[in-house]
Order: sequence, then structure tokens, then C-alpha cells
Amino acid sequence: MLRKIAVLTSIIALTFQSLSAQERDFRKERAELARQEREQKKQMRQQPVTDYGTNILSLAPFAVLDVGVGVGISYEKIFGADQNLGIVLPAYILFNDFENDSYYNDNNSGSYFYFAPGLKVYPFGQRKTTYAIGPNLFVGGGTGKEVQYDMNGYMYTQEISKFRLGILINNYLNFQFTKNFNLGLQGGLGVRYIDRETYGGYTDSKGMDVTGQFSVTLGYRF
Repeated sequence: MLRKIAVLTSIIALTFQSLSAQERDFRKERAELARQEREQKKQMRQQPVTDYGTNILSLAPFAVLDVGVGVGISYEKIFGADQNLGIVLPAYILFNDFENDSYYNDNNSGSYFYFAPGLKVYPFGQRKTTYAIGPNLFVGGGTGKEVQYDMNGYMYTQEISKFRLGILINNYLNFQFTKNFNLGLQGGLGVRYIDRETYGGYTDSKGMDVTGQFSVTLGYRF
């Protein structure tokens, strides 16, 4: 009887030892798998999503802002291993002011310079078709001539100076045709905080107003 008890005790002890060894092996295996997974994720983070360059020079042959229509040029620098963040520095030269709806609007002329530095966030990284969104601070000004009417209803040409400052939230859609060349569409809405016009020694501040912009760009990436 005592021998049977001793044998049974030995079997139970061996069983527990075997289970403990298996549990230790399982823990080691699980820890090794977790380590390998962490290492793989680390390597993926260190590698760029694509082999596209992080610098983009763009020409905007068509740009529309609140003061008129014109052309622009911009430089963008993209940061991060996943290329999810960019800083963009666009500048525009715009011509004419289409605020008047009169027949004599064709007599209005002027040139204006706009600068609109901003941030771009790429939620999905860099792909052949890439979407981005981000804020831009814009500041612009210039001089021109506009048709005005005196108190007697007679038309005359008045030189006018304009200054505008505001914020835009822009949406970007880029089509990367090759490794180096892309086509971009950009559109946004925002608020114009300062809208100041000076003419004939008088300054008129119009206050806040809704504004927007749209442009088509051709870019070179390197």
C-alpha cells in the first residue's frame, strides 16, 4: 500500500514538473515572438513608406484666391519615417479684382502678392494618389486701379491699395504619375481676419469674412 502511494506521489510530482517545464517553454516562446514582433514594427517604422523624395517644387499655372486669378510657386518639405507631415511655402501673384459686378469691371486692374505658409498632414502616408489636409496662414497685398463713382454718379478711376490676412483649411489631392512628377489639386475655405483698403487718403477696414482658394499644380519631387 505504501509502495503504491509512493509511486502515485512520484507520478504526480513528475507530472507537475513536466507541466512547469512546458509552461516555462511556452513563456519563453511567447516572449521571443513578442520580441520579434516589436523588432519587426521598429524596422517598419524606420523604413519610409515609399522611395519618393521628401522635397517638392511646384508651379501653379492656375490659382484663384479672394483677390483675383493668377499663378503661383511653392516648395514643400516632407518629414518623418512614414512621410506623414509636411511644411509648404506657397507664393502667388494675382491679377485683377472681380468684386464689382458692373459693366465697367474690365477697367479694374492691379497686381497682388500672397504668401501662405502652412502644414500638411498625410493621414495615409505617400501613395500614387495622396490626400492631405492642413491649415495655412495667408497674408497678401498690392495696389491697383478700380472704377469708382462720385456723388453725382460720374465714373472715375481710383488707385487703391489692399492688405489681407487670414487662415485657410486646405485639402490636397496629388497624383504621382512618376517618381518625380505629379499633378495636384488644392482647395480650401477659411476666414479673412483683416481686409483693409486704402484709397484717396482714406482707409476702410471691412473686418472678418469668409474666404477661399483653389489651384492646380504641377510638381517635381526629389
